[in-house]
Amino acid sequence: MATHRSSSYHSEDGLERAVLDLVRVGTRGHGAGVRQLASRLLRTVPPAVPDPEAFRVALHEAMVMAAGGAELRFTGGAIPTEGDTAIELADVDATPDGDGLVLEPTAMTELGEILDEWERRDDLYRAGVGLSRTLLLSGPPGVGKTMTARWLAQSLSLPLVTLDLSSVVSSYLGSSGRNIKAVLDYAKSGPCVLLLDEFDAIAKRRDDDADIGELKRIVNVVLVELDRWPDTSLLVAATNHPQLLDPAVARRFDRSLELAMPGATERSAILAYAAAGATNTAGGVSSSIRALVADFTEGYSSSDIVRMWSLVIRRAVLRDTNVEDVLLAEIARIGAANSQARDKVIAELHARLGLSNREIAARVGVSHPTVAAALKRAGKN
Repeated sequence: MATHRSSSYHSEDGLERAVLDLVRVGTRGHGAGVRQLASRLLRTVPPAVPDPEAFRVALHEAMVMAAGGAELRFTGGAIPTEGDTAIELADVDATPDGDGLVLEPTAMTELGEILDEWERRDDLYRAGVGLSRTLLLSGPPGVGKTMTARWLAQSLSLPLVTLDLSSVVSSYLGSSGRNIKAVLDYAKSGPCVLLLDEFDAIAKRRDDDADIGELKRIVNVVLVELDRWPDTSLLVAATNHPQLLDPAVARRFDRSLELAMPGATERSAILAYAAAGATNTAGGVSSSIRALVADFTEGYSSSDIVRMWSLVIRRAVLRDTNVEDVLLAEIARIGAANSQARDKVIAELHARLGLSNREIAARVGVSHPTVAAALKRAGKN
């Protein structure tokens, strides 16, 4: 009767098993598989190794040297394409720009921990643990999931590879699994941050009886890759609908981070960063007006605020006027949905900025009597 041979490196023949696994995978040219096995050995040093710490250090140095010599190939022919066409399946940004990312403090702290892991990877390897290899970002549209991936890539000095799963699945159903696997393999050809955007596209479509076979294969591809992903690259998946994901998928991520809608402090900071690029002609935005804008944009996402600012700055340039005036007019418009909100805007302008009735009327585009009546109702006059 044949005996089952354990694949665990804890067993007596762990070192022998490790060597055989490395040879088997390495001779097939699977660099990612070799890195995965090496990462496993860092966590679980075989008992036959006399000096586990020295072994971990040497193994880590070998991995770093190998990774340092591998670079993503940015030529058009190297990026995976759909079949025999020239349609590239992924977008590669060699110099991603994540400046201006503003999240609530807890989220920024967790992202900072990921950067610290990469900075202190030697200490982690010596402790027998590896880096966070995979990160699941969830939250409403516009809260900064894509920007977070850019920020991580920029902070780690790595290229950003982006794969829009909804686009691949909808456009190339029938070859989607192969295409996704090609992009994943490409992302493992050198250190990078891989963003799987619209990650819920897979889960959303699993109930489609017409294509369930293909979609099951896609899910299986992703599940296997999440388990085997090397820590020389960081895989980031983004979804607007985490509740649609299969629990088996969510459990495979090393970290999960839910990004919330920005609070007043974050909204003010987002506007401050956007306004920092304003020209002298357009003018800047004072802290008091930023606070006012933050108060009246509750429920706005990061992208909503940036779009509003772009509209305001365009109008300021076209009208050859001060950007604060246009911004205040936009806030008045936001608060003009009902008389109570409009009165609050006028009262805040009077209280916070100390503007006269005529100044308020001129800035928000209402009549002087309207301002006086609003302030009277608010008890300001």
